[in-house]
Amino acid sequence: MFQTTLRTCALAAALFAAPAWADEGFTNRDFKGDYAFHLNGVLTQSGASVVTAYDAAVGRLTADGAGAITKGTRSVSANGAIFEETFSCTYNINADGTGKANCNFSVFGPATLDIVLRDDEEFYFNVTTMPNTTGKPVLQGIGKRQSPELDRGDRG
Repeated sequence: MFQTTLRTCALAAALFAAPAWADEGFTNRDFKGDYAFHLNGVLTQSGASVVTAYDAAVGRLTADGAGAITKGTRSVSANGAIFEETFSCTYNINADGTGKANCNFSVFGPATLDIVLRDDEEFYFNVTTMPNTTGKPVLQGIGKRQSPELDRGDRG
């Protein structure tokens, strides 16, 4: 009986001692660190569903947890032409994990991204605007946190 009461008190103390931020949802702080990403999709002709370009990219970025993306680099294949470019962004994450990033790419110019954080390890994104292109973007991608502590024991 005493052990059951002790366990109940310990459980209640743990529940009531939850951190103040536990119920606040996502914030900019949840998007922090180095991430690798890929995207693919198409550009369509404005006002029509005609594909004008096929695009794919791989890259990496650093999110600072305070609303800025720095050290962004990516290799883009646009209709088979390869471009290396850098970028930086500002972002805002809402409590439900959705957000927007306003980016400036060194080759393709400004773009707006819709972001959804799955957790602090993975995010999903769509490119929603690219004012310097003649088409409408239908581009989506996934980013995952890079880990410097890779398990290299299975290299044989």
